[in-house]
Amino acid sequence: MRLFTRLLYVLPAVGLLLLPEFFGLRASAQDSAAGQIIRLRSIEFNPDRVLVQVGDTLTFINQDPFKHDVYIVRTADPNVVIYPANTLMPGDTIVIPFREQGLFTVYCTIHGGMKGKISTTGFFELTEEEKRKVASVKVLPPIVKTGETLFWDKAQCYQCHRIGERGEGLRGPDLTDIGFRARIQAQKLGLDAATEYLVQSLLEPEAYIVEGYTNAMATVFQPPIDLSTDELTAVIAYLQSQGGEVDTWAINLNQEKLATLPAMNPFRRGDSERGKAVFQEVGCNSCHTVGARKAVSIGPDLTQIGAYQNWTWLAESLLDPNAEIGKEWQYATVYLAPEEDDEWALEELVEGFLRKNTDAEVEILVAPERLERLPRERVTRVEVSELSKMPVNYVEILSFQQMADLITYLQTLKGHALDN
Repeated sequence: MRLFTRLLYVLPAVGLLLLPEFFGLRASAQDSAAGQIIRLRSIEFNPDRVLVQVGDTLTFINQDPFKHDVYIVRTADPNVVIYPANTLMPGDTIVIPFREQGLFTVYCTIHGGMKGKISTTGFFELTEEEKRKVASVKVLPPIVKTGETLFWDKAQCYQCHRIGERGEGLRGPDLTDIGFRARIQAQKLGLDAATEYLVQSLLEPEAYIVEGYTNAMATVFQPPIDLSTDELTAVIAYLQSQGGEVDTWAINLNQEKLATLPAMNPFRRGDSERGKAVFQEVGCNSCHTVGARKAVSIGPDLTQIGAYQNWTWLAESLLDPNAEIGKEWQYATVYLAPEEDDEWALEELVEGFLRKNTDAEVEILVAPERLERLPRERVTRVEVSELSKMPVNYVEILSFQQMADLITYLQTLKGHALDN
């Protein structure tokens, strides 16, 4: 096994905790130095709290099918970088030795909410003095509160995103610490600053898609959301405040981009009442709910779909369901080892929508309101389909007028208590 070393230089002010010759040491799990193993899996660090001794090593293994990075800072002062963001592609391993006492936070700067604690002191909480230092933050300007209100209301960001424990959006990435992580992402992409990354994420979301997610983000400066320049600025300021510095002067919105007109809608002559009938006739309501949110319905809830997705997204979902499959709607086959100790027994199969895949268990939605929790020790493998379970023949069974009616109906679904 060949080992690759990368020499990284850190300014003295950083407070070097790791020996330079160990920076970037990569190896397979079996070749790694003795120490604890942290698996990067299901957008989590497993375990997420690790107690080490001075001189111990930590081995990080990326077991997700997309890249992560490892970024370590002092918990008491996140500006003190202990280990610069180092990308791990699927299957990559990195070994990091610790040489000093302290409490550290490890982040994946790509995925919000993915972080853990590493302690060489035996404690995972800051001292009271350290807490007071961290708590002494600047008072945020009023525009941040405006942006917060927009984020959780008109801007519809909450439909796809959450911030830590707040919100339930899963289609898009968690935006925890995005103001802090944006700086790292900007550096990786060759952008000038963190704010440029945030602006790009809103105006051109297709330019950079977070690993493990698809481009399902609405065009927020066009209907149906239609945010103004001032509203966009406020939302970006709110995102800056999530672990970063609020600097509205740095927000430079491309006015030419904002002036882009929506594409011509060939379905504009649809009738919503006829579309509601089509919705029922072709069986959409057998999988999708409208008017009553269900956490474990067999298909995505559509109660508010018209409030944040435009006709182009809706049309693509009908004409080409495989173009974008939401994170919670990936269909999977889970293979289970036989419960009995019988060499002739066959593997069991469980099929459904994959909800969770961790070191502890696999959760899979097998039917409406029926969520199976499978212990990891019985799971031999999980195969995820690249195809949507949504029918792909609507273009054959629906006339152009029926398609127009159905899309028009979906555009009217903006959170009202409608019957399906």
